[in-house]
Amino acid sequence: MLRAARQRIEDNCLARGILYPWWVPLLGLAGQVICVLLALDQRDALWPLDPLVLTVPLTLAPAVAQLGWRVWVPWWLDALPAVLATAWLLSVQPTYDVLSPVDAAPGLLAFVIAEITARDGVLRGTAVAAVSYAVLGVAALASGLVGLGVYAVFLEVGFAVGAMLLWQMRALVAEREAREAAWQQATTAERERIAREIHDLVAHSLSVTLLHITGARHALRDVVDGSASPSDAIDEADAALGDAEQIGRRAMADIRRTISTMSEPDTGLRQPLPGAGDIAALVRQTAEAGLDVRYEEQGDPARLSGAAGLGLYRIAQESLANVAKHAPATATRVRFSVGRNGAHLTVRNRLEGQVRAPDGVGSGLAGMQARAEQLGATLSAGPSGQDWVVDVRLGAGTPGCSVAKLVGDRLPDVPAVAVEVPR
Repeated sequence: MLRAARQRIEDNCLARGILYPWWVPLLGLAGQVICVLLALDQRDALWPLDPLVLTVPLTLAPAVAQLGWRVWVPWWLDALPAVLATAWLLSVQPTYDVLSPVDAAPGLLAFVIAEITARDGVLRGTAVAAVSYAVLGVAALASGLVGLGVYAVFLEVGFAVGAMLLWQMRALVAEREAREAAWQQATTAERERIAREIHDLVAHSLSVTLLHITGARHALRDVVDGSASPSDAIDEADAALGDAEQIGRRAMADIRRTISTMSEPDTGLRQPLPGAGDIAALVRQTAEAGLDVRYEEQGDPARLSGAAGLGLYRIAQESLANVAKHAPATATRVRFSVGRNGAHLTVRNRLEGQVRAPDGVGSGLAGMQARAEQLGATLSAGPSGQDWVVDVRLGAGTPGCSVAKLVGDRLPDVPAVAVEVPR
């Protein structure tokens, strides 16, 4: 039952944007009840019972309505019973002794001011405080209330406590919102990264697989045309289909490994990601699938960092996949150089037919743009004369370039670059 009551209090508060724990409103309510009971004892109203005892249910009424019946009471109606109960108690002179040298009734107003300020804001708390000061002033004039200055300090303390609680709650809300925004941003960035990885894997693997299948189909057609012997054509088709099967299985394994990072914890078994040194093998694999591609390399790709090498590898992979998709019969040239001034990657192929603007469905150019931005590199992709050219330049002042790798320094990030796309 206690757990259910705690949960009801917190749910009632959260439904109205109040993030205090359950014990905060209970402490405030307990303080009000204690003040009322002490004030009744000072007036000898507890026994025999006196009509002043009705101030207890009057004080408890808003809390019972809100916590028991889940009826949200407006701030002014919440404070009104406590103000009336205090005024009623102050109309009767208390009996002071050593254990109670001051009247406990004004303490009820202090708790109400703290509650309204912490829950409903400074302006409404100030309004309740003004009414409370008026009640004390009337009591001092009408019934000769002694110690008005002390009771005024009580109200000031209540207002200060409520304001501090309000500030802490607003700071907590701002922190939670900032944390939620950061989490959403990190989640979106990670999803985009995984989507780019899967896209690059699938696009390249399917492109190379299709080239092998095309080669097998051409070999079988040569048998029908009589331009090749059946045994040679079967051997050629079998080799092409075997290569296609091998590439497909490898792509499935890579996709499973990439997706598993979203749901499985780190087991410590990591497989190396491709880097700049693997671009030559990538071109060789594409050439074996039947694409007319030549590769030129200058410098040492190992001088690049792992992040820079992976980004350049993925850009080259996507560029070759686009060639296999849109212009498989054209000659392609890939040039990659690494020097003291940075790295330079170029993929160039002849245009076939009319160049069409991107339809917005694919993510190849957008993926290359994102990777270039992560590296701080400049990337341009578009027609140049009779060729389609993808050009990536990683300067010496950008993270991951050869100079930064050699000296072992981490250079600051650079602003994102513009990507040129065909119109």
